[in-house]
Amino acid sequence: MQFYALIEEWPGECMAYFRELPGCYCSASTCEEMIAAISGSVADYFKWLKTNNIAVLEEFDGVIDVVEKEHVLVKVGVDGPRFEADLPPPDDAEIDNALNVAASARAAILEFYELLSPEQQNRRLSPDSWSLAEHLQHLYETEAWYISRLEEQPNDDVPVPTDLTLAFFDKAMDYELLLRALIPEQRRRVFIHDGEEWTAAKVLRRMTGHLREHYPWMAEIAMAVGP
Repeated sequence: MQFYALIEEWPGECMAYFRELPGCYCSASTCEEMIAAISGSVADYFKWLKTNNIAVLEEFDGVIDVVEKEHVLVKVGVDGPRFEADLPPPDDAEIDNALNVAASARAAILEFYELLSPEQQNRRLSPDSWSLAEHLQHLYETEAWYISRLEEQPNDDVPVPTDLTLAFFDKAMDYELLLRALIPEQRRRVFIHDGEEWTAAKVLRRMTGHLREHYPWMAEIAMAVGP
């Protein structure tokens, strides 16, 4: 089965996303390394879907054939390009698939996070690394930022919550309601903020990919600081 890769080539990193596979991504230092690893990343993604009992395709024959659909060179200072594939509005099924992937990633993160003590949650493995609490704070702030890209006048000031885990979960519920309630005009609209173009499809792509990108990093930290 063919899967169409949307490739972002950054200085020092190359990343690939797939609109039909929400939350699936691959990254490496060079595009050559990323291309060599991309089929394995898709295979791992399907294993993760099976483990979490999520279906994003009606049929999958088990064959992974990755095709480069778009390849964009990203300039320094740009948060993320808008692909032509980000323009068609997502339908209800696509939004549901992305939100199911995002919800499973959040649940997995909170599952091991809440088993740890506050001291463990805030422990850094090295002076220049992030603690689990810092990762979770980053996810909380970034999700709010992504969702705000679909607003006419986004507010980038995200207050620090007193209960981070509760806020992370509660805000996610708000975002689900907001994304499912988008009317057709909002789903196809291109919002421009600071010269960068955003669509509903791009927000779903970036948000789900970001959650699944952080999960293995946080799981590794949790194993290192845990009992």
